[in-house]
This record gives sequence, structure tokens and C-alpha cells, in this order.
Amino acid sequence: MFRSILRIALLVAAAQDSASRQAPKISLTLPSDIPSETVQINYFMIGPFGGYGGFVRTEKGRSTYDVVASVDGNAPASVKVIAYLPGCEIATLEIPTQGTTLSRSLSCKPLGRILLRGQISPISIIQDHPPAEVEVEYLAMWGHQFFGIMDGPVTSLHVATVVPDEKGQFEVAVPDFSKQPNLGEGEFQFILRQTTTGNIIAFLRPTSVERGDVGLKVRPSYPPLTQFLANRQ
Repeated sequence: MFRSILRIALLVAAAQDSASRQAPKISLTLPSDIPSETVQINYFMIGPFGGYGGFVRTEKGRSTYDVVASVDGNAPASVKVIAYLPGCEIATLEIPTQGTTLSRSLSCKPLGRILLRGQISPISIIQDHPPAEVEVEYLAMWGHQFFGIMDGPVTSLHVATVVPDEKGQFEVAVPDFSKQPNLGEGEFQFILRQTTTGNIIAFLRPTSVERGDVGLKVRPSYPPLTQFLANRQ
């Protein structure tokens, strides 16, 4: 009986893999000088199934990434993509599919960086959780409007990791997304993590932001030192 169950499971897996290979795809070609494991690609598709979103799992040594343009055998009317290649502007694509396999190239328009200096308090939170690092994420507040959805998780992109010193100070260069005003509102979120496990120690909230905001608004420049308060949510 066990062999029969195993055989059925293998047949189902093979059928699913075959269906995935035969389904229409969006093939995204990467620039040759961008390491494929550093690319971040989020997508959302709309069709007779409603809406369906996801992200591409990255790996080394790839020249292209494929997005399967099908949900339960139904082809979407269009696929929208938000792609971030380190050192480049964020790329947005809207691709009508019509149930066929298509190819698109992700080009790199170079984007500068802005230096940001921070101070974490209380300092004890660094001393109590060695070793610790600050993860910086970009929150694309404009992502919902671009994807055409009303709610759900905000699209986030990892942009940097930095190790604070024993005084809780750190210095990090963040992408100058202010040069892309057509995107809409965006913020940088700062998360303190334990280096060895990746576990979240605290969210770092800038003391200068308005109540309810979680991060720093995208700006062309920042003060000489930004104070961050550790919030153990």
C-alpha cells in the first residue's frame, strides 16, 4: 500500500511539474553584470481567477528568471512586475499576456546612494543582544496602487545591512529613490536583528517621524544624525 501511495504522489508531482513547464511564462532577462542572487522581483497578475501575487526565488548563476503566467490553468490578462537590481532604479513593468510565453529585459539605469547616519537608543539593546545588525528595507507604499489592489502586505525590498558599533551608532548608504519621483510615496524601514539567527530584536523607529509612520520618508538628503528608538513589538 505504501508503494502505491508513493507512486501516486510521484505521478501527481510529475504532472504538476509538467503543467508548470507547459504553462505560459514571462521570461525576465537580467543584465550580465548584475549578480542574479541579488535581484528582487515581485509580481501580481489579474485574470478570471481574480488576483494572484508572489515573488521570484533567486539563486546564483542565472541569466533569466521566469514567472509562470497561469493560475489553476487560467491565464491572466496581464502581469505587473516590480523589480529591484542593486545599484539601479526600481523597474516597473505591465505586461499583457494573452496566454503566450513572452520575454522582457530588465535593464539597469544607475542610481546613486545617500549616506545616512543613525543612533540607536537605548544603547543597552545592542549590548544585550550581541552580535546585532541593522537591516534596511524600502517600503513601496505606491505598490498597492501599481498592482491595482486595496490591501495586503506592502511590497518591501532589502537595500542594505549594517553593523552598529558598541555605542549604537551606524552609517549606511541607501539608494537615492528620490530621483524616481514617478514611483510615489516610499519609506526606509530599519530592523535590528540578531546576526547569527536573523531573529528580530526590535523595530527601529526614527524619533523625528510623525505618529503612525514606521520609517523614514524617501528624501534627497537626511540630517547629520538620525535618532532611532528601539521598539520591541
